[in-house]
Amino acid sequence: MKDGKKAPRLFWRACTFAVLAGCLACVTIAVGAARPLYAQDNSDRSVQGRVVDDQDTPLRSAIVYLSDERTKTVESYITQEDGAYRFQQLSPNDDYKLWAQLDGAKSKTKILSSFDGRSVFRVILKISPKK
Repeated sequence: MKDGKKAPRLFWRACTFAVLAGCLACVTIAVGAARPLYAQDNSDRSVQGRVVDDQDTPLRSAIVYLSDERTKTVESYITQEDGAYRFQQLSPNDDYKLWAQLDGAKSKTKILSSFDGRSVFRVILKISPKK
């Protein structure tokens, strides 16, 4: 009689183990699949471009601002004669705001979204002179 009770108990233990192992496998697969696409190595993410006026003439000494929306930190870059700017090593998990100012005039603010998979953003910032 003892051997007769032992067999069903072992059967249920084996079934419980199989179910738990299957659940663990499903959770492992689900966690792996839930990783966002940008979790790949996009550590070289950057934004670059030029600051120009209404006639597309490059603007020297314009200040370009890049604001990290998560940390609220702001970086700045002063353009040279060609109006070019560049920010490197941006986090692929953060959203950014980008704008330029010169002599009290400001460009439109551009949003760089963490959902955008590009590793390099090219943005022309246009500043209209103040009247």
